[in-house]
Amino acid sequence: MENFNIKSKFVLEKFQFDQKFIIPPVKDMNADSVINIYESMRDFFPKYQENNQDITLAPKLENILDNFEALLLDAFGVLNVGSSLIPGIIKTLEKARKKDITLLVVTNGASNNSFKKRDQLASLGLEFSNDEIISSRETAEIFLSFNQPEGPLGVLGNVGNNFNIPNLSSFELEQDPDMFDEMNSFILLGTLQWDTIWQEILFNSLKANPRPLFVANPDLVAPHEKNFSMEPAYYVSHLIKNGIHLPFWLGKPFPTIFELAINRLNELSGRHIPLSRIGMVGDSLHTDILGANSYGLKSILMTKYGLLKNTNLGSIIKKTKISPDYIVETP
Repeated sequence: MENFNIKSKFVLEKFQFDQKFIIPPVKDMNADSVINIYESMRDFFPKYQENNQDITLAPKLENILDNFEALLLDAFGVLNVGSSLIPGIIKTLEKARKKDITLLVVTNGASNNSFKKRDQLASLGLEFSNDEIISSRETAEIFLSFNQPEGPLGVLGNVGNNFNIPNLSSFELEQDPDMFDEMNSFILLGTLQWDTIWQEILFNSLKANPRPLFVANPDLVAPHEKNFSMEPAYYVSHLIKNGIHLPFWLGKPFPTIFELAINRLNELSGRHIPLSRIGMVGDSLHTDILGANSYGLKSILMTKYGLLKNTNLGSIIKKTKISPDYIVETP
């Protein structure tokens, strides 16, 4: 029997920001501006039914472990901040394993593959198996394998790893920027080496010929010890503001990565775990908490080290109407 490859059609949509919408320059980005940008993007974020239950407060994550059979763990702000380990996280994860709680790291990092993330965490003293990490890069690879655009696919922001989709021609655009206009679609993995030149090339190419843009990392920023790094959604928000069609998002808070994570949890545990017994631990209301709430998981906001440290958390929750089920300060 002859094999047929069915190509998916991706509908391009426009989005109009509010006329007062401002994206601060990198040097002026702080937690408040991150919240404001995310709020301006809410119309195309997942929706969820707000619950009116009280938020459970606890000093530490370890205080609420008995409420869960599995934990999804964000990386930045929960396991590490930049190159530093979050104090107490190793002890708490050891307690969770002793209670037979299944653990899975779910990260929006997409510049490197999940094996690289495992090695980075291991260098900090956190031991996870290959199967205990799902990245938005892995999510993108799986999604595009089953929902293939017309090739060739232009790959941007890849760092030292092959990004290949079976039966789909792809091209690493950093090797030859002149190939931009030959691509039928693009995927932006990361912005570790991004600059205004790459931004302008991508903008001009998509403006002249609108095509699908897949974004594997919907984070605006990632927290480090003393500052934020700018992540793909920051640069993509500039594209959208200047008239480029909406991208196709593949990480938290969007559902594809959560679907893969739940399937992986059930495989790791050897049983079906009810969604109400799975906690998503994160530092961001708009990616970790909103994503968990929209998927029906329990959401746990950790506040001391990530995006929302030293902020007026109550006013931010009131403004965004994104309420975690639990708030903890530290592991």
